[in-house]
Amino acid sequence: MIKTLDVELKILVYILSFGIYYFAASDLLIYIVDRNKKKKIVKILFEIIYLISQVYITFNFCYNLDNGYIPIYFMIFIIIGFMLYYLFMRNYFIKCLDFVFKIYDKITPKFIHLLYSVTLFKKKIKWSKLRGKLKRKKNINSMSQNTWL
Repeated sequence: MIKTLDVELKILVYILSFGIYYFAASDLLIYIVDRNKKKKIVKILFEIIYLISQVYITFNFCYNLDNGYIPIYFMIFIIIGFMLYYLFMRNYFIKCLDFVFKIYDKITPKFIHLLYSVTLFKKKIKWSKLRGKLKRKKNINSMSQNTWL
């Protein structure tokens, strides 16, 4: 099936923009995962969820691009989209992410009380301190018992 030049150019632009989107989303994931000091298992879980969602999005994109028709030059223009993103847009995107998360870090403490009751949150902190003291006492008692044996 022969496509008109207009349709082929639209497909090329869509593929280039998809390549830019894909690698910008990858940078966003890496930025968020590196920013949060989470355990390694949580990071791996985020990456698996991301990859599954990207496979789904890529499948839908390819299927809806031209009724499931994947052109031969699909991967070439994805790579060109990556190069365009990496050379011209990546630094600006990372600076924008830094700016957005600085604003987020300033605003979040002001609105956190809307999500948590202050008294309940204070009781939770007191409970965790009490639990920590009990664990320390238990460790001290078990150590003292072991030294006398």
